[in-house]
Amino acid sequence: MFEKVKDVPLPQGTVSPWPSNLAVCWLDTRNITYVAVIQSNNIHVGNWDNKAETEVSWDTIVTSEPSTPNEKVIDVTTVGLVHPNARNFPVVIVGSARFINVYDVKKISQKPLFSITLASALNDPKTAVGGDVAPYCRGISCNDNAILVGTHTGEIVVIMCNGDSNFTTRKNLKEHRSAIADIATCRYDEVTVSADSNGELIIWQKPVKGVNSRVLTKQPINVINVLRKQVIVGTLRGLVQYYSVLTGDLMCEVNAHARPVNSVSVAPESAYVLTASEDGTFVVSKLHTRKPHAYQVPRFQKVEYRFSDADEYSMIMGAQFTNGRGSAIATAAFDNNCLTMYKIVKKSNAAPSTSAS
Repeated sequence: MFEKVKDVPLPQGTVSPWPSNLAVCWLDTRNITYVAVIQSNNIHVGNWDNKAETEVSWDTIVTSEPSTPNEKVIDVTTVGLVHPNARNFPVVIVGSARFINVYDVKKISQKPLFSITLASALNDPKTAVGGDVAPYCRGISCNDNAILVGTHTGEIVVIMCNGDSNFTTRKNLKEHRSAIADIATCRYDEVTVSADSNGELIIWQKPVKGVNSRVLTKQPINVINVLRKQVIVGTLRGLVQYYSVLTGDLMCEVNAHARPVNSVSVAPESAYVLTASEDGTFVVSKLHTRKPHAYQVPRFQKVEYRFSDADEYSMIMGAQFTNGRGSAIATAAFDNNCLTMYKIVKKSNAAPSTSAS
């Protein structure tokens, strides 16, 4: 089904070992796909034309260097590519142990469009720094014009996009009681879900102001995504679970991987689901939501396996569909100096011609 088509070298360095370390945003109206990946304290942002199949063009965001010789470099811990409705192009969201920065994906500059320190973004100074957990950001999403960034305290920082270069903060969301693991939004249904390290899912009311429902998964959640009113959960044990947004019920679970699931990507047009893991495997499945009685026992009838590939010598930190159809995939593996690209290649069924005697 899928075949590897090429490796795309990074401008410098190798992929850092952060979960979900590959962000993707595609613009169907412009045939452009953007990608972003963390390399130490740098963020490499690439783009290409899907229709013309151009080569990837790279820019690099270099986060601030230490101000004193003895000061340590603070690694970036999360990166996101989101497209607020108030803008024509996406923005790059960079979160670290000290700050949250917003960059223009169209005009990459070392000066962010908006920046806020993590200590000032978190209202409680006791949890802003120190304590049992070191400060960090993790989980990035966007609903309408509200950009959401998860933190180690369980607070979700809300940054409002009011125009191309106008960003302001809004009151933090404080419903989680432990560190945020991931945040995801389905743009079509405007459903936003957040997950924390205790295994709790919060399904937010539109437009992300109050809690609609809570789901206690009792699983060590690492990553999540949302597709057609299903919350897809990737766990540290390699298990992939599907929960209903409407009822909170567990609808399906698959023992897909042998090690932590580091990425869950969805293709809205085809209802494909892509999961990838530290075990070097990525799996493509088809989610059936319109079949009658699809959730009856056995549960696996709901999710249909389509394709998988594995490299036992790699640890996949991020894997994403690079278009809405789910016909192309990019993967990023720890300590690798390139992105690996896959696409659906149609096989020719034409019989070989034979010469007449």
